[in-house]
Amino acid sequence: MARNRVIYQSEALFVSDGTLVPTATHAASKIKQLHRVQSANYGFSVARKDINQFGNLARIDAIILEPPTVNLDFSYYLTTGNNESALGFSVGTGLGTTLSFISGLIDATQTNDTATVSGRNFHIFTAPEGNDAAGVAGSTFSGAASSTITIGNGFVTQYGIEASVGNIPTASVTVEGLNINVVEGSTGVLPSLIVETSATGSNGFTLPTPSTGDVGLSALRPGDITMELADPILVDMPTGVDSGNSAAHIQSFSIDIPVGRTTLQRLGNRFGYAKVINFPVEVTVNVSAIVADLKVSGNLSSLVNNDEFKTLKFAFRDPAGTEKLVYQIKNAKLVSESLSSSLGDNKTVDLVFTSQIGAPQDSTNGVFVATAS
Repeated sequence: MARNRVIYQSEALFVSDGTLVPTATHAASKIKQLHRVQSANYGFSVARKDINQFGNLARIDAIILEPPTVNLDFSYYLTTGNNESALGFSVGTGLGTTLSFISGLIDATQTNDTATVSGRNFHIFTAPEGNDAAGVAGSTFSGAASSTITIGNGFVTQYGIEASVGNIPTASVTVEGLNINVVEGSTGVLPSLIVETSATGSNGFTLPTPSTGDVGLSALRPGDITMELADPILVDMPTGVDSGNSAAHIQSFSIDIPVGRTTLQRLGNRFGYAKVINFPVEVTVNVSAIVADLKVSGNLSSLVNNDEFKTLKFAFRDPAGTEKLVYQIKNAKLVSESLSSSLGDNKTVDLVFTSQIGAPQDSTNGVFVATAS
């Protein structure tokens, strides 16, 4: 039966591991569902070159000179690092790690797959209208009433998290792919290409059955976040786990990790032979707070004369107070501190810190993420 519409109830988002070359069949065990997804947007664009000539007013052709761009962006509620691990990020356990968060995207030796050169496949499954994708009956899960949009060779180009008063902490991810197709049911031919040769294969994939997902807790809450920030110049900030009432009252923060990529091309390849990360990768942390006490003493010249690296820590806890997910930004520098005051509003301060991602073996620079277990 034809659908009248598609809503969030009927969709589920999946990601494969990195062994996505078309010569490798993807069983359900190689594909993970991303949980607590809040939005997913995707499409493609094709850049063309008009071919005109003397004697014709209109173009005689419009040819493709560059690889088409397949885009996917999605967001989800933060939980306990399950989605991050599935996407190929390095997430430590026991709230400790020596691997940079994006080391798995930089060096294939840090993972058990080839995702750093081939990317990952993404699958958006759509169940029959009126049915939850999670736990749909087997006959409708694989029948003609369901379908799957698949994106091949998807490379993460941006990851960020946001947390603010009154909102659930959310992660956002942007992906660039090389190919996209749609198949009937939950199985089909892999959308991925062999990057070096632009060749497609005939092997297939099989999605696991969608589920609500047991990821430790339903979501993290803004009231269970603790922060340790670098000491700024003008405003007293929480530089310890318990900073008391004198420190500024944090309203929101965000961490942005751009992983911009360049497609390397050569004669004879239609899709490029590699999609590499643009370095250096600079991490930006933005913090907004209501001003409480100013510093007892602060001097910009002291920052210039003693400009030390700082570590920022953002810990997400469960309702019992146990740390479940911790982000550390190491060797960060304060870039700006701006105060704002106007009639009728609280005086606020906005801080910007930056850090740079180091090599996979570098345990002192960049972003490090760990879970409780």
